[in-house]
Amino acid sequence: MQVEPFAALRPEGLLLRLYVQPGATRSALVGLRIEQNGDRSIERLKISLQARAVEGAANQALISFLAELCQCPKSSISLSSGQTSRSKSVLIGLGGEPLAAKLRAMVTKD
Repeated sequence: MQVEPFAALRPEGLLLRLYVQPGATRSALVGLRIEQNGDRSIERLKISLQARAVEGAANQALISFLAELCQCPKSSISLSSGQTSRSKSVLIGLGGEPLAAKLRAMVTKD
């Protein structure tokens, strides 16, 4: 069965599929997670966030964390789906394929 990768190039930027765990001891890129969605398998970047999921705090912390991790302005990152879910999609208007490769290297290193 084919697994959809966590990063997908779109005309408007790079779409990242994420699995977010709020309320962690520290914010970090944890690794990869595979989710089953019917007959599809979806790869997601797993991220732990120190912020709690209260009144959008975790979503704001996620955008700040990704901006720092990807070295891009917060204004170039938008939440596409999953505002109240742990499974989220974000669109990064900058970076494209080089950014996807950088993120993959971060989670697959020993």
